[in-house]
Amino acid sequence: MKIGWVRWLLAVGLAVVFSCGGGGGGGGGGGDFLVGAHYYVWYPSNFSQGFLRAALRPAQEPEQGRYDSRSPAVAEQHIAAATAHGVDFFAVDWWPTRPGQNAAIDSGLLQAANIGQIRFCITYNTSAFAGAPGQGIVFDGATANRFVTDLTTIARRYFGHPSYLRVDGRPVIIVYLTREIRGLLPQAMADMRQALGAEGYDPFVIGDEIYWAAIEANEDPSAPARIVGEPQVSRARLFDAITGYNLYAVERPQDRGYGSQSAFIGDSAAIYGRYRADTGVPIVPGIIPGYNDRGTRLSVDHFAIPRRFSPDAAEGSFFAEEIDRIAKPFADGSLRMVLVTSWNEWNEDTAIEPVTPAPATTDDAGGGVYTQGFPYEGFGNTYLDLIRDQLG
Repeated sequence: MKIGWVRWLLAVGLAVVFSCGGGGGGGGGGGDFLVGAHYYVWYPSNFSQGFLRAALRPAQEPEQGRYDSRSPAVAEQHIAAATAHGVDFFAVDWWPTRPGQNAAIDSGLLQAANIGQIRFCITYNTSAFAGAPGQGIVFDGATANRFVTDLTTIARRYFGHPSYLRVDGRPVIIVYLTREIRGLLPQAMADMRQALGAEGYDPFVIGDEIYWAAIEANEDPSAPARIVGEPQVSRARLFDAITGYNLYAVERPQDRGYGSQSAFIGDSAAIYGRYRADTGVPIVPGIIPGYNDRGTRLSVDHFAIPRRFSPDAAEGSFFAEEIDRIAKPFADGSLRMVLVTSWNEWNEDTAIEPVTPAPATTDDAGGGVYTQGFPYEGFGNTYLDLIRDQLG
């Protein structure tokens, strides 16, 4: 998925760390959270773009190898692993401009013999409409109409499926990158709710709003884009809940390296607290196991966030910290929903789906340029076990 963009923050001198608005947790401790994982159906093509695990020496592959998302057998294995460990639903990526890719949802995941054992919802990917960096996603009349048409199509195709995720009877849909949308989004949301109401649905819409900065929620699509360092309350309140897909931001060098030595988790908790306090909208926290897109984007030299919280910590310890300090404290008390980025975004190494077990290594095909000296382990079911034990 699209990585965070904040270079313009540095140019205008905006602060990227907010004080926590009230602290504490709406979700509280304990288990029985509703856990979802972002799920991608763009394989095998995206494997060919490169990924960290393929660059390791020896390589570490997904347990099912370089699979095809169109295969029901692959989906069956994903569902079996997920449901055995407390992953309740997949948030399935859907692109307005990729009908062939979207078709893999129907030919693969929904044809799995065990689809009845898990729930799913659609993540509508608005990055298909993105303009130049810093300009945001402009919802003019045509884009707003396309949004309504697409969500009506999604509703007709998927909302009636017996495994479709519902909250209090309302079908859930996630809208990716809402924090970048400017222009006619309020009208588009109103029109969409009316159109889906005519189909017999009252959707529960989760907006991807939580981030270090955002495009100002100006309703004039012809107005210049303005980047702001505070929550856009009017936009956040268009949604039934808000989330943050991934708070990794390449221009935040303070997030580089081991979590014990970086600002990432502490600042993430602060920004979640700020959004909760300022917007009053229920929070669905998003957590990651780490981040490394160097197998795909080596030329741009992005820093890695390793999967160990400190040099001497165990595999999965960064994820465990995210669960304790982000997921549990900020999950809304009534929803108790958490989103994991991701089930299988291998290009950015945020995947938690099982990997063939292998010893940790820092060695790679580039003499260490991919790992940056951090150890990567063939982690098996480590992350699924953490979900089962900490959130299940």
